[in-house]
Amino acid sequence: MTWKMIAVAAATLAAGCDAGPAAPARNEAAPAAPAAPAPPQQRFDQTMSGQPLTRPPTPFQLVVTQLHLDPGHVIPCHRHTYPRYVFVEQGSLRVTNHDTGRVYNFSKGQVAVESIGQWHQGLVTSVGEQTFLVAFEQVPPGQDNSTPCPPQPAP
Repeated sequence: MTWKMIAVAAATLAAGCDAGPAAPARNEAAPAAPAAPAPPQQRFDQTMSGQPLTRPPTPFQLVVTQLHLDPGHVIPCHRHTYPRYVFVEQGSLRVTNHDTGRVYNFSKGQVAVESIGQWHQGLVTSVGEQTFLVAFEQVPPGQDNSTPCPPQPAP
């Protein structure tokens, strides 16, 4: 995906547009394997755990974050209040949903539509290369979208 395609996706998300009806794709990735080229268009109508996609009340902001993560990097447990979409530009990522017990694997060219209100964490599973992620979040103006897991009580 080129930066031009990412910019078009960002503009579409910010506008809240829908290009028209189509059969939605399931947001489940196969186990990590050599990635096939991404289709020119992917559509999602639910999160990876099957929740319907919604957006925050208007007006809202689009927050775009680029991450370059080393192999083995752990994205600590957290949850989101609003939608968050992650494009895997390079490498691979495993997301573990602690509320459902499901594990999802994403690789280059795939999109992770993160769960809303469910505790989950990420693990960079690439070997020998960094993983590059581009995250898109729709949030009310000035608000954050990630809540870290509360600390676990000492045994």
